Amino acid sequence: MLWLTACTDEQSLHCEAPVDTIKILNHLTVDKNTFYLVLRITGWHDKTEIIELYDERPVFDQCSKSNIEPVFGDSLELDSVVSHLYLNLKNKSLDIVYSSGVSEPLHNESLKLELYSK
Repeated sequence: MLWLTACTDEQSLHCEAPVDTIKILNHLTVDKNTFYLVLRITGWHDKTEIIELYDERPVFDQCSKSNIEPVFGDSLELDSVVSHLYLNLKNKSLDIVYSSGVSEPLHNESLKLELYSK
């Protein structure tokens, strides 16, 4: 797993504050195409968790900027639990399924990308 963490070092001093925390959660290969699921955590005190989908492996710089644009990105609802993340190949999107309850700390760091089969 890849972790890029917000920190104060010489390189990140040139970044807009704050520097996001980035984690590539997993990837899914379908018909010679590989999709990457990324969790981005942004904000100082009130953290926002954003899920991003890339259609090739992203590379992030010291400011948490990617070398490519995601094909999908959306904030996660923090008052619900993400139960499934389905890759919809037809429109290169992500279907997020929630269940009731409050997400446990670190729950979203273990999310897996699944193939939408309808």
